[in-house]
Amino acid sequence: YWDEYQIVQCQGCDSISFRHNSTNSEDQVFFQLPNGEYDSELEDHINIYPSRIAGRTKVKRYWLLPPQVAEIYDQTHSDLSNKLTILGPIGIRALVESVCHEKKATGGNLEKKINNLVELGVLTQAGADILHTIRALGNESAHEIKAQDEESTDLAMDVVENLLQSVFILDK
Repeated sequence: YWDEYQIVQCQGCDSISFRHNSTNSEDQVFFQLPNGEYDSELEDHINIYPSRIAGRTKVKRYWLLPPQVAEIYDQTHSDLSNKLTILGPIGIRALVESVCHEKKATGGNLEKKINNLVELGVLTQAGADILHTIRALGNESAHEIKAQDEESTDLAMDVVENLLQSVFILDK
């Protein structure tokens, strides 16, 4: 069993974090070499404290969001800050659903409601395509009970926060 501890600094935002890398002889990943033989290497388990998403600040002026959207936003932000990698993506999907509800988008499912946002002029087609990807991420967490990686979840939240700003906050 091996443990490695480091104090690291982000070269982008200069934030300081604690990095823990652990591995053990039981965590081996096997792969095939080009010559047909097999080899293995130890799998690293890296944790960063606080997590990259834990330091995430809320959207500026989020109190201007409609009350139901703000409530879902608060809970989703909390889920992501606590590294809840199944509930966080479900919350992100719920945020998209709440935007559709507030804008009175019609359709029998979220896919059709997102497409209706394009028809209503709330979104561009490119924006809708991105939201469909986020919808799929949330569906995977909800229906397959699958955790998502922090980076994908963080990017999805960035997109939805941008949507919230453009639809509700900048308008006011």
